Amino acid sequence: MMKKMLLFLVLVLGAYPLLAQSKTLSGTVTDANDGSPLPGVNVLVQGTTSGTQTDFDGNFNIDATEGDVLIFSYLGMLSQEVTVGSSSTINVSMVEDASQLDEVVVTALGLERQAKSLSYANQQVETKELTQARSINVLEGLSGKVAGISVTRSTSGVGAPTKVLMRGNRSIGGSSQPLYVVDGILLNGDINNISPDDIQEISVLRGANAAALYGSRASNGAIVITTKSGKGAREGVSATLGFTSTISNPINLLQLQNEYGQGAGGTYGAQATTSWGPRFDGGQVAHWSNDPNYPLFGQTYAYQAQPDNVTDFFQNGYDLATNLGININSEKSNVFIGYTYTDAEGIIPGNNLDRHSISTRITTKVTDKLQVDAKLNYIRDNFSNILSTGEGFDNPVRYLFKTPRNIRTEDFQNFQFINDEGKLRQHYFLPQFNGGGNPYWTINNIQRPRIDERVLGLLSLKYQITDDLSILGRSAIDRSNRNEEFFRFNDSYTVAQFGSYERTQRVVSDWNSDVLINYNKQITDDFKIDLNAGANLRTFRSDQVRGAGSNFTIENFFALSNTQNPLATEEFETFETQSVYGLAEFSYKNAIFLNLTARNDWSSTLPEANRSYFYPSVGLTAVVTDLVNLDNSPLSFLKLRANWAEVGNDTDAFSLSRRADIRFGSLDINPEQPNPDLRPETTESLELGFDSRWFDNRLRFDFTWYTTSTFDQIFSTPTPVASGIAQLFQNGGDIQNRGVEIILGATVFQTPDFSWDINLNFGSYQSEVLAIADGFDRVTVESDFVRDYVLQVGGEFGDIYSRGYQRDDNGNVIVDELGLPLITPGRDEVKVANFNPDWTGGIQNSFRYKNFNLSALIDIRQGGSTTSFTEAILARDGVLESTLEGREGGLIFGDNFFSGETAVREDGSPNTVAVRAEDFWNRVGGRNTPVGEAFVRDLSNIRLRELVVGYTVPQSFLSKTFMTSANVSLVGRNLFFITNKAENFDPEALSDVDNEAEGTSAFPLPTTRSMGVSINIGF
Repeated sequence: MMKKMLLFLVLVLGAYPLLAQSKTLSGTVTDANDGSPLPGVNVLVQGTTSGTQTDFDGNFNIDATEGDVLIFSYLGMLSQEVTVGSSSTINVSMVEDASQLDEVVVTALGLERQAKSLSYANQQVETKELTQARSINVLEGLSGKVAGISVTRSTSGVGAPTKVLMRGNRSIGGSSQPLYVVDGILLNGDINNISPDDIQEISVLRGANAAALYGSRASNGAIVITTKSGKGAREGVSATLGFTSTISNPINLLQLQNEYGQGAGGTYGAQATTSWGPRFDGGQVAHWSNDPNYPLFGQTYAYQAQPDNVTDFFQNGYDLATNLGININSEKSNVFIGYTYTDAEGIIPGNNLDRHSISTRITTKVTDKLQVDAKLNYIRDNFSNILSTGEGFDNPVRYLFKTPRNIRTEDFQNFQFINDEGKLRQHYFLPQFNGGGNPYWTINNIQRPRIDERVLGLLSLKYQITDDLSILGRSAIDRSNRNEEFFRFNDSYTVAQFGSYERTQRVVSDWNSDVLINYNKQITDDFKIDLNAGANLRTFRSDQVRGAGSNFTIENFFALSNTQNPLATEEFETFETQSVYGLAEFSYKNAIFLNLTARNDWSSTLPEANRSYFYPSVGLTAVVTDLVNLDNSPLSFLKLRANWAEVGNDTDAFSLSRRADIRFGSLDINPEQPNPDLRPETTESLELGFDSRWFDNRLRFDFTWYTTSTFDQIFSTPTPVASGIAQLFQNGGDIQNRGVEIILGATVFQTPDFSWDINLNFGSYQSEVLAIADGFDRVTVESDFVRDYVLQVGGEFGDIYSRGYQRDDNGNVIVDELGLPLITPGRDEVKVANFNPDWTGGIQNSFRYKNFNLSALIDIRQGGSTTSFTEAILARDGVLESTLEGREGGLIFGDNFFSGETAVREDGSPNTVAVRAEDFWNRVGGRNTPVGEAFVRDLSNIRLRELVVGYTVPQSFLSKTFMTSANVSLVGRNLFFITNKAENFDPEALSDVDNEAEGTSAFPLPTTRSMGVSINIGF
C-alpha cells in the first residue's frame, strides 16, 4: 500500500509541470496620461528570450506560464513587471519616466543621440496638443511650452505668418529666427503650413551651440521636426482618422466711448471724421449719405450712440480640419500616407483659407545593408483675401476703428452705389477723404487673393559598410510657388482713386545635398567613439515677376493692359554654399561625453578673399549619478553640461556690386553702396547648465545659463547726402544677449486611476548693443510716423524712440500758456519703450482620472513695452473711452490728469491751467506727429492659452467595433486673459513678423478665442 502511495505522489508531482502548461496571454498597453494605446512596447518573459511588441493599437499576444514575470518596457516610460496569474488577459497602463535617461532625440544632421549625452539645452514638445487644441499655424502651438521662446504673429488674418524667437533678437540686417529642419530637409521658410497631424516629434535646439553643424542659418538655434513614417505601427494596413472643428470669436479689447458723436468743438457735422461733437440726445440731425438714391439722402436721422458699430463688422470664424493617416508596414518596409484638409474662415468676412496637404514617406531595407528613406509632401494654400495690416490705408480695421460713434451699421453695410453716370462709387460720409473710407468697401473692393504651393522632397540612402561604419547620402528640396493678385476698385480713397491692379509670381527653390560617413565603435567596456564627417552643397534660387499699374482706362477691368502706367519688374537671386563638417563624440562609461564639431563654409555671396570661414564647437557632459553611488540620496539623476560654439554667416546674393535696375526704359542705379571687403558674420555662444531629477524622478529641474555675442554683422548705414549714395553696406555691430532658462516639473500625484503632473518653464534675457560700426554709435533701423527703431551703443536691441514731452532739468514736463505740454521736435530724442520682455513662462497642469484627461496651459509674458499708434490716432479722433474725461474742460496736466507726471510752466511755476480733452488729444495724438510717450503701454499679460478635456473610449467597448482606438476632446485656445496691462490690444499681435514691426501697435485685428471638439479614431 505504501509503495502504491509513493508511486501516486511521484506521478502527481512529476506531472505538475505538465499541469502548469504554457498559455497564450493577450492584453492592451496604454499611456496612463490619456489612455491612448502605445504601439511598439516591448513585452518580455523575464529570464528568457521570449518576447513580442504591441501593435499599433497597443495590443499584444505572448505565450507564458502562470508564475512567469512579464517585463513591459517602452522608450520614455517606466518599465513595469507583472506576474502571470490565472487570467489570460493582462492590461497595463504605463507611466511616463520623468527622467527619460536613455531617451533618444533627433539632433543636428538628423542624427539620433542619447538625450543624456547632449551638452546643450534641448527640449521636446508634446505633439498631441498640436493636433487637438490646434492652430492653423502650427508654430502658435509652441507658445508657453518651451523655455525662453517668444511667439508673435501677424494680423493679416486667417493663416497669418508667425515669428519665433529663441533667446531674443540679435541680427541687425538679417533674421533672428531659428532654422527649421523637417526630416533632414533644411527649409527656406518655416513650418507654418506643415500639418500637425504629420508630425511625430519636435525637438527645439536652443542657441548656436545646439545647431553648429547646420551652418550659417542655425546661428539662432533650430527647430527639428520628425514626421510620421509608419514606424511602430503593426504589420499590415492600419489607419487613423481625425476631425477637429473649432469656432473662433473676436475678443475686442478696444474701449470706445458712446456719449459723443460726429463733429468738433461740441458742434455736429454730418461729414466730420472725428467724434468731438455734442453729447447724444436722440434728436434729429442731417444724414450723411452721398448716394442720391439712398432712402436717407438729404433726410435726418436720430443722433444717438451706436455701441455695436465696430463689433457688428466681425463674425465668428471657424477651422475645420480632417486628417487621414494610413500605415502600410511589412517586415522590411514602413509606409505612411497622410492627407489633411483644412477649411478656415477668419473673423472678417471673405478672409478664407483652403489648405490641402498630402504627404508620403517610405523607409525600406532594400538589403541587410542598404536602407532607403524617401519623402514627398505637397501643400496648397488658397487664400481668398490676405488682409493688409498696420497703419496703411488698405487696412479695413483702420477705417473701422476710426468710425464716428453715431454711424449706423446698416448705413455702412450699404458700402457702394451706382451714381448718375453709371459708375460704382463708395458710400461714405466724406467722399475722397485722405486716409478715410468705408471698412465694408475695403473688405469687398480691395482684395488680395493668393495661392501658395509648396513641395518638400527627400531621398536618403544609407549603406552599412560594416557593423561600425556606414555612409549616408541624401538630397532634399524645399520649393515654393506663389501667385498673388491685388485688386483696388475705382474710388478707393487715397490709395487708388482711379483703381489699380498688381500681379506677382514667385518661385523659390532651396536644394541641399549632403553625404555623411559615420564610424561608431565600442573601443573597450568603458570607452566608445562616434565619429561623423560630411559635406554639403546648398543651391538657392529665387525668381519673381511683378506687374503693377493704376488709373484704369475702363473702370474696374482688372488687367495690366487696362492701366495707364503699367510697370513690370523682375527680380532674380541665386547663390551657392559649399561646406565640409565633422562631429566627434567620445564617451567614458556612458556617463562622460566630450563632443567636438567643426565646419567650414564657402559662400558665393562673400568676396573671394573672405569666402571661406571656419567655425567650431566643443561640449562636455557628465552624468554624475552614473559615476557616483547615490543610493540613499533623494537625487535620482544629475547631469552637468557646458558648451562653447562659434557659428559663421554670410549675406544675401548680389551684395558685392552695385545693382542697376531698368525701369521705364531707363537705368536706375541702386542707392546702396556695396562693400567688396565684406567679412562673414560671427556668433559666439557659451552655455552652462544642469539637468536633475529628484525623489525617484517625481521632481525635475533643469537650468541653463547662456551668453551670445553676434559681431561683424552685415547691414547698411546712412551716408552724407553729398556722397551720391544713400547707404553703405558694411560689417559692424556687436549684440550681446545673456539669459537663463529654467524647466521645472513634478509628478504631484500618481496612482493607476489618477495622476497629476505640472510643468513650468521660465526664460529671461538681457540684450546690450556693444558696438555699431566705424564712425557710428547709433543707427536707426526703421522709422514711421510714431517711432524710430534705434540701436545705440550701451542700449538694448529693440529700443524705441519717439516724440516726447519737453522737460526741465528736474524731469518735470513743461507746459505752455494754454496748459498743454510742449513736445520735442523730433522722434529721435526720447526713449519711450523696448519690446523685449523681462521674462516669459508657461505653466501646464495635466490631470488624468481613468479614461478622462484634462490639460491646461497658462502662458505668461512679463515686461516689455510699446507705443500704441492705434491709440494715438483714435485719441485725436475722440472715439476712445479715455477721451471722455474733460470734454467740458477742467483737465490740469500733472494734477488731475496724467497725475504720474509733474508739470511746470516755462517760468518754473506749477501748472494750474485747465484744458479741454479735445485740445489735449489734438496736441499729443494724430497720425503725422503723434507723441509716442503719451501712448506707452506695458505688454505684461497672463492668458489661458490651451485647455483640453478628453475621454478615451475603453478597449473593452472598442473590441466590439471596427475601431481599435477612439478619443474625443473638447478643446480651447486663447480662451481669455487673466491679466493684460496693454488693455486695448493683444501684445502678441503685430503688423508684421519682421524685427521692425516690434515696438508699436498699429490697428491689429482683435485677438480671437477658439473652442471646439477633436475626434481621433484608429482602425
